[in-house]
Amino acid sequence: MIRIETVDSPKQFREFVRFPLSIYANNSPWVPPMWSDEIKRLDPNQGPFFDHSDAQLFLARDTNGNLLGRIAAIKFNGHLEIYKDRLGFFGFFECINNQDVADRLLKTAKKWLAENGLIKMRGPTSFTINEQIGLLIENFDESPTLLTTWNPPYYQKLLETAGLIKAEDLLAREVVLSDVSEQYLNRITRIGSRNNKITIRNAELDNIENEIDILVKVYGEAWNQNWGAVPISRNEFSKLVLELKPFLLPECTLIAEYDGIPVGVYVAIPDINVAIKACNGKLGPLGLIRFMMARRRINVIRGVVAGVLEPYRRKGIESALNSKLLNTLIGSQYKRIEFSWMLESNYRVHRVLDSIGAQTTKRWRVYEIDL
Repeated sequence: MIRIETVDSPKQFREFVRFPLSIYANNSPWVPPMWSDEIKRLDPNQGPFFDHSDAQLFLARDTNGNLLGRIAAIKFNGHLEIYKDRLGFFGFFECINNQDVADRLLKTAKKWLAENGLIKMRGPTSFTINEQIGLLIENFDESPTLLTTWNPPYYQKLLETAGLIKAEDLLAREVVLSDVSEQYLNRITRIGSRNNKITIRNAELDNIENEIDILVKVYGEAWNQNWGAVPISRNEFSKLVLELKPFLLPECTLIAEYDGIPVGVYVAIPDINVAIKACNGKLGPLGLIRFMMARRRINVIRGVVAGVLEPYRRKGIESALNSKLLNTLIGSQYKRIEFSWMLESNYRVHRVLDSIGAQTTKRWRVYEIDL
């Protein structure tokens, strides 16, 4: 017998947060979160998501009290205000390999969303499209890079057997930096330098509060036509940037200006998941040592954000940003750059990545179902 519980006590909350440890073995490619950050993110009294939206956490147990799975039902008001489609979300899905358990968890999330006036469910998103999103369905051999997800292969069957269908696929594409041709570099450098109104500068990380305003504006406007796009709140963006600030590289956190106006950004961050995995998500005295030692081994960098405001596209700004970043990375300690994630349907971006020989290395799927 399966019992579903609403998380409403400190004990249940701790169980919800730590449940993934019972799914993922020590030799799994999965990377734990930084546990202190994850607790704050999921806590309605601390997480910035709860400043504007709502979610309910659920646990599944057997008759002996053993935990079997977890799920969150998510009402993301930012999405509803833009799309007015009465769409809800589910996320933080973890489950043993048992269809009955998965069905009960998904049914519970659907019921909560329906009770809140919604008519369709999409996910997994944890919590929003601006955070970890999608179920990994290709390439289970490699660990996830920073801020991307990994899950057991059987999750796909659990969701699809429960009736969820594909809404959109998200791709990771990778470039081996030593394979980037000198001819390509020379071409984009030449294109990017033609227009003397373009300036590419490093972000001023010591003045990060002012830079956040620029990043939030460009991020919100440059991607507003993409599938499912919702602007990220300044509070959420600020929290994320401040958490990542120790790992940001000024030379890989780029801001493009046109006649002095900020119009584009390009941010690549070293894959600190290598170090997080080494310390098991804990920065105690021993964990900190493990983290710092593992950090030296990082040779992959993730291209997280890249975009130019619509009125300033096709003026050479994209080429100038690419030239600056690639010339910085080639010959550095970083051997590969993963661009993730991008929509499968974003053909314009894929054409650019095709031109530098990027290979598709991972695929995540976002599902949906009528309530």
